[in-house]
Amino acid sequence: MTSQTTSFLDSDSMPRASWTLSGVMRARYPLLLWLASPAAACLFCFSDAKRRLRVCQYFLGHQSEQHGACLETLRASFQPYDTTEVDVTEIEKLKDIFTRSIFFLEEKGMAKVPYRQAFSEAVGWVKKEVGQLKAAPACIPPCGFQIEARHYRCSSCSFEDCPLPIDCPIQDLHKNEGDVTLLSCEVAFQAPSDRTFRWKFAKDVRTDDLFLFHDLNFGITPSLIIRPTQGSHKGTFVCQMAEEDDVLIRKYFYLNVTEKRLGLEKELQEMFKAILNPPPQAGPDEVEKNKPTFQEMLSEPNALSNKNVILIMIGIALSSMLVTMVGMTIYQWATGIKS
Repeated sequence: MTSQTTSFLDSDSMPRASWTLSGVMRARYPLLLWLASPAAACLFCFSDAKRRLRVCQYFLGHQSEQHGACLETLRASFQPYDTTEVDVTEIEKLKDIFTRSIFFLEEKGMAKVPYRQAFSEAVGWVKKEVGQLKAAPACIPPCGFQIEARHYRCSSCSFEDCPLPIDCPIQDLHKNEGDVTLLSCEVAFQAPSDRTFRWKFAKDVRTDDLFLFHDLNFGITPSLIIRPTQGSHKGTFVCQMAEEDDVLIRKYFYLNVTEKRLGLEKELQEMFKAILNPPPQAGPDEVEKNKPTFQEMLSEPNALSNKNVILIMIGIALSSMLVTMVGMTIYQWATGIKS
């Protein structure tokens, strides 16, 4: 019996679950309402209460009073998988793993293996198999419906999307009249190849109220180029990315344009302000007070240039000649008085 059980878990001889994902993918992966169980574990998502009770009956018999303890041990054994999350494409494999584990436990029960030992063996095998599944991708903030990040969560037995809004925060752009403005609707997350883009515009307002916008163009180009940017382009642009009729994201751009006329007016205003409000002039006392001394003049850079040195030498020579002449005059005057 043991050899049969081992071959059952390791082979593909067990009938696969008849539920397929194709219909769900075509319908954008809706919630699996038929999996909505109040129990919180992957095992409980893919089995019902009657099936789990039958597992314990295989181990203990139908008349045993220990079924409650067995079921509690079963729940506690698979509790590590309460928070398991996998990529949406792995749902069939995940269901197959836990369906096989139920069959494995039933065979162990018929072989009268202690249920605690059987539960431990089943959990060890499940751990290895679940570890090979593709993990749930991360959500990329701050906005957008990210199809590739949709995942299956065992805690709720359902598919879940990123908890992000469709509408992005408004981005503020500042341009001068005549500049080239490039608005891009590209996103950081993976988007469908057949996506389309619709551009809209709300003049002179900064808003995300869709009722205020009017259509500009529609197509497969993710960018909008404004060349040249004019004052009439001031306002909010919105790009709406969609797949068929489903909106994936809306990106808002508020374009604030500075017109050339306004720039010239600002320069003229500064000129008039400078003329009407000249800087205060220094009074005579302050001018006299601020005259530099000879020592301060010499300490200035380039004060002792060749030209300045020559002028200083000439000044010294003239001063010496003047002193000599004055001295001789005084001497002649003094000797003349004696004679």
